[in-house]
Amino acid sequence: MAATLESGLQVDVWAGFVRELVADYAQSVPGGLKLELVFDQSSYTADRLTEVGINMAIGVALVVGVLLLTLGIRAAMIVALILPIVSLATLATMNFMGLAIHQMSVTGLIVALGLLVDAGIVMTDEVGQRIRAGYKRLDAVGEAVRRLWGPLFASTVTTALSFTPMILLPGPAGDFVGSIAIAVVTMLFWSFIIALTVTPAIAGWLMPDTRSASALNAGLSITPLARLFEGSLRLAVRNPSRAIALALVLPLAGFASMPTLTAQFFPGVDRDQFYVEIDMAPGTAISQTKEVVLRLDQLLRDEAAIEKVFWTIGASGPGFYYNITAGRDNAPGYAQAMITTSSAAATEELLRRLERTLPDAAPEAQVLVRGLVQGPPVAAPVELRIVGPDLDTLRSVGDELMSIVSEVKTVTLARATSSAGAAKVVVDVDETKVRSLGLDLSSVARQLQAGLEGVTGGSLLEGPEQLPVRVRLGDDLRGDLNAIRDLPIISSATTAGARDGRYAAIPLSAVADIRLMPGETAISRRNGERTNTIQGFTLREVLPEEALSAVTARLEAVNFAMPPGYRLELGGDSDARSNTLGNLMASVGMIVTLTIATIVMTFNSFRLSVVALVVCVLSAGLSLLSLAVFQFPFGINAIIGVIGSIGVSINAAIIIMTGLQQNDDAASGDREAMVGVVMRSSRHIFSTTVTTFGGFLPLILGGGGFWPPFAMSVAGGVLLSTIVSFYFTPPVFALLYRKPRKKTADNDAGSPQVIDFDVPQLRAAE
Repeated sequence: MAATLESGLQVDVWAGFVRELVADYAQSVPGGLKLELVFDQSSYTADRLTEVGINMAIGVALVVGVLLLTLGIRAAMIVALILPIVSLATLATMNFMGLAIHQMSVTGLIVALGLLVDAGIVMTDEVGQRIRAGYKRLDAVGEAVRRLWGPLFASTVTTALSFTPMILLPGPAGDFVGSIAIAVVTMLFWSFIIALTVTPAIAGWLMPDTRSASALNAGLSITPLARLFEGSLRLAVRNPSRAIALALVLPLAGFASMPTLTAQFFPGVDRDQFYVEIDMAPGTAISQTKEVVLRLDQLLRDEAAIEKVFWTIGASGPGFYYNITAGRDNAPGYAQAMITTSSAAATEELLRRLERTLPDAAPEAQVLVRGLVQGPPVAAPVELRIVGPDLDTLRSVGDELMSIVSEVKTVTLARATSSAGAAKVVVDVDETKVRSLGLDLSSVARQLQAGLEGVTGGSLLEGPEQLPVRVRLGDDLRGDLNAIRDLPIISSATTAGARDGRYAAIPLSAVADIRLMPGETAISRRNGERTNTIQGFTLREVLPEEALSAVTARLEAVNFAMPPGYRLELGGDSDARSNTLGNLMASVGMIVTLTIATIVMTFNSFRLSVVALVVCVLSAGLSLLSLAVFQFPFGINAIIGVIGSIGVSINAAIIIMTGLQQNDDAASGDREAMVGVVMRSSRHIFSTTVTTFGGFLPLILGGGGFWPPFAMSVAGGVLLSTIVSFYFTPPVFALLYRKPRKKTADNDAGSPQVIDFDVPQLRAAE
């Protein structure tokens, strides 16, 4: 028996009530029975949330530590104060929207951790620079907000739009990853609001002026590196064509490395559980299935690393993992085991060994050892779907294809969804003979049913329940075809003979022809067409795409060809990945349009908007390069990370180009002014880049199959995008953008219109 909590309940509290109920009821269980709790999801949920909380604490510590070095203790204190404000506002908004606090939504908060401080860092540093340049604190705050609200709004919107495809993704995959994106987008917008209100107010009060600007208050200063960086920027803007060519090397290398990435749908799970499925031949009795189960159960329990083994025979077991569906019922030849091990590492070791050795212990059955995977349910990693009109042809082609697939070394088991059904006994009664005995067909059928199926012969009281008692022939007779042929058929004529001492019945074979015939199976259809799907299950360490490539190569080697009027389609992991990717890309057109509109409104220039869009494309290449260098598979999680990195990586380019555009000297083509603007922006760009990387670092180092590819595609792309931001964006600006210089007489005599204060060295933590 399995129980699932209602929506809105807290799993750990609810599980405590269930455990108390089970403990109380166990005392009243009748003798000979045992009540045991074999699975409790709350322990896994608590462990996962604890792990997520630790990752968040590490991320916060990394972010604050980086800011302490790059911006100083006062700026670090301001950003550290912003973190809980934005987090609490985000949690309140999520509660208002009805988004539960679970591992995916909390992971979304971790993902947003490195992003939410970006706006606060930029605003804090801008206010601090103006105060050190001699502005009055109130004027510094006002000028900083007027200067940055547009770029910050654009960067917030573009980043939020990059995560929007995850929110709009339909189906099970969208249900799985959508809460991550909702948490990220919610936190980003709260970060923007706080960055324009609370952050500048605190920064105007706390940031030091020139008199108190020390390394502790204003951040670490490394003069040689600052001068080297400034010299490289000057060289880039004076030689824009060469700088652009060099800046394109890494992104183009990333795109060139894309064929080396192995495609994947969703990765496996690091968990102390796996499961085993047994499929016997059609028509197998449940007693025979039980014999095989007992044999395999003993082998499993002999493993020192296995702590629990729980079998369900004749039907699918309870769904102990979210994407395991209970698809089998009333199936005497089927059994499923849920197995708990001592650790996730032990599970991996057992899977790699048992999937090769356990099937040999039961050659009469199909034994499948499977690990748990992330994402929506997929019936088999590799599927080849035969589509056509005739059932016999579908089966014959399926048998040939199944034989070819089973020859691939990386495939542990191949099976077909449509094959010959269980053998059935056909009794063809000779009506003439039975009528000569005073019987008819219905009376013979009733006698056969009474002997083989049984009739109710009474009842048994057990407590308040009345249990019917069914009387039938023994299993030895019912399971033997020769014994069925000899079943006695009683008639009025034979009853009369019994009074004379003669045998009172005749064998069934005297009045009927008994033979075995193959039974029909259910007809599988897809989109109204008949299909036969060949399923291939792979070794744990082999990615489905690798196994599919091996199967395809094998089909080409044997010159496999489909009959006329039939076609072969791909299913399994490849088909699910293609469908999910298609759904993910369906909203990209709208997202790109909104992104272009946001960028154009920010710059009021189509040329600069084109530059920003080129930066988006280049950042995707940098994310691909990060995945290729660390040999991560290119799954849906990595694809989502690449899309997310595009919106994050463009932020630095937006900050730099708006600064260049608003500086009259830089906008008119003064290369030294361009270097000065980029240098003034460099400190908070370095800070936001490192804090973004630091926010994703716990996910990268945490291991597993799901989070590291996602985090690396975002963090690696953002980290490498600094090359594009500093050595591609300014040179392209120098080539494409030119605005006439304003006359000096037009300027007011008061506060300067453009920040042009001198910052002789870069304060960063290179």
